[in-house]
Amino acid sequence: MEKVRIGFIGCGSHSTENLYPCLRYITDRADLVAVCDLKEDLAKRNAKWFGFERWYTDVEQFLKQESLDAVFIVGPPSMQTSLGISCLKSGLHVFVEKPPSMSVEEARKFLEVSKKTRCNVMVGFMKRFALGYRLAKKVIQDPEFGRPVHIVTKFANGPYEAVWGIHPPSKAYLIGQAVHHFDLVRYFMGEVKEVYARLYEASVEEKFSYSVLLTFDDDRTGVMNLNSCQSWSKIDEYVEITGDGAFVFIDDMATQVRYYPKTDWIKMDMPRGINVGNFWELNHLPSRWNQSRYIRGYCGEVEHFVNSVMRGEAPSPNIEDGLKALQIAESVWKSVQTLSKVTLF
Repeated sequence: MEKVRIGFIGCGSHSTENLYPCLRYITDRADLVAVCDLKEDLAKRNAKWFGFERWYTDVEQFLKQESLDAVFIVGPPSMQTSLGISCLKSGLHVFVEKPPSMSVEEARKFLEVSKKTRCNVMVGFMKRFALGYRLAKKVIQDPEFGRPVHIVTKFANGPYEAVWGIHPPSKAYLIGQAVHHFDLVRYFMGEVKEVYARLYEASVEEKFSYSVLLTFDDDRTGVMNLNSCQSWSKIDEYVEITGDGAFVFIDDMATQVRYYPKTDWIKMDMPRGINVGNFWELNHLPSRWNQSRYIRGYCGEVEHFVNSVMRGEAPSPNIEDGLKALQIAESVWKSVQTLSKVTLF
């Protein structure tokens, strides 16, 4: 395949600000064919702004009249699932945002259709493509680091409201927001075997905090701090992974990465100059590579999806990854309701 013929369903604020702009970097590999949105003004606007040939307000017409290879679908999870299944049955590869579906049950149906049609679904867990997390993945795959045995994550923001009809807000947060980090712990550590969680809910319904204990295979461990008691002006996020006498710390997806190997990386004749670690910090000089969309993974995920379609390869993360992240979310919710450990497998 010389070029991938791309369609895009959904012209809302998230896709317009974070995904559409990334398409300009892959026009050597993709033809931007058509966009579709229920709101005519948005469909016209995004077609004009981002160089698509045509626009639609009717999805059935969009799918019937256009010859496409792949489609981006960005909207509420139930919409992504229903339209995603329709597109798979039309022979199209599909990109959807996280979470791909409202529940594990919906995601399982999505997965089954993907297998049956042999068309792929990529889920937009963009943090896997963020610069800091990509660097950390390389670090922990180095034999010197040893097997990852423990992970600590923090993901905190301001008050979180109920979304997509999911109540209460504390449950909606697990599916709509914390699902990012449920995918990350799998990305770095492998499958989650068990969770045990506790929930604190403040007098204001949209403010709450979770403490989550994780168990992976061979009883390796993890701790997650998830809360909506801080501020939307600064989403507080970090990940720390421990190996064999070594550890790596990632701040804010990309701002800083600090790696402390188990052996000294430089020899110094000073008692305090011992294993000061390797330090990586973002270069803020203006360039494509230092744009927020690239740093935080949006450009990386868009490029990966298009490349996967071109090469006839399965993308990662896929719909099965989306399902498993939702399994963790539902297990955390079950744990706080029953005050007990929940086994995933």
